[in-house]
Amino acid sequence: MQRITHAIKSIAVIGIALSLSISAINCAKIRYTTKFEMDAVRDTIREDLTATQAKIIEEQKRLLAEQSAMFKEQKESSEMLRLMRADILVRFNEIDRKVSAIERNLSESQSRISRLDQKTSEFSRRLEQKLASEEDAVNQRKVQIEKLFEIAMSDFNAGRYDLAVSGFTDFAKQFPDAPQAPEAEYWIAEARFAKKEYEAAEKEYMQLIKKYPDGAKSCAVFYKLGLVYEQQDKKKSMEMVWNNLLQRCPDTEEAQSVKSRKQ
Repeated sequence: MQRITHAIKSIAVIGIALSLSISAINCAKIRYTTKFEMDAVRDTIREDLTATQAKIIEEQKRLLAEQSAMFKEQKESSEMLRLMRADILVRFNEIDRKVSAIERNLSESQSRISRLDQKTSEFSRRLEQKLASEEDAVNQRKVQIEKLFEIAMSDFNAGRYDLAVSGFTDFAKQFPDAPQAPEAEYWIAEARFAKKEYEAAEKEYMQLIKKYPDGAKSCAVFYKLGLVYEQQDKKKSMEMVWNNLLQRCPDTEEAQSVKSRKQ
């Protein structure tokens, strides 16, 4: 715009100067030339003026075209800038939307984690309570088992064999998986033997051999079963059982007792 304004001002100055020059020339020619010459001069001046005016008009057109081009360029630049701003705004809005979505997802995830932590804590608390309760129950059961076994054993040691048989029988029924269950069955057989109920004792010892062939009391069971056969005068059964004992338990006290009785 400044260039165009400056060019227009320059053209105006040239026009004024040209007009003054023409006036000066006219005045001089009027003084020194004839009418014919003055007409010729006028024609020349008119031609020069027409050519100058044409140049001025052409320059004005050029300047106007340049101005129009500049306006068009400025308009295109403004439109491009507007489009760029709109695109940037759209992108910013999209980024803001995505960030908001991420923040919401993060908040929801944190809330879920918090709820999960609460549930986990509650589950852990209940599990600890349950384990503690189960441990108490196991301990109570263990104490009860030991107490019942001790009572039955006390009856046996005191010679109260009927009470011992009843106590050990109840124990074996109530606590078949207890570590003392095989021993309880053994002492039932021992109580039968002590009461000289040899048939009942034989039955109990035979059940022990079937259920616990490698049990802790197996050697003693074979020995006592041989004594039962001895009391029943079943020599062959006695010999078979004791020979089995000597093979299975050669270094035990029961084996030494059998060897002593055979001598």
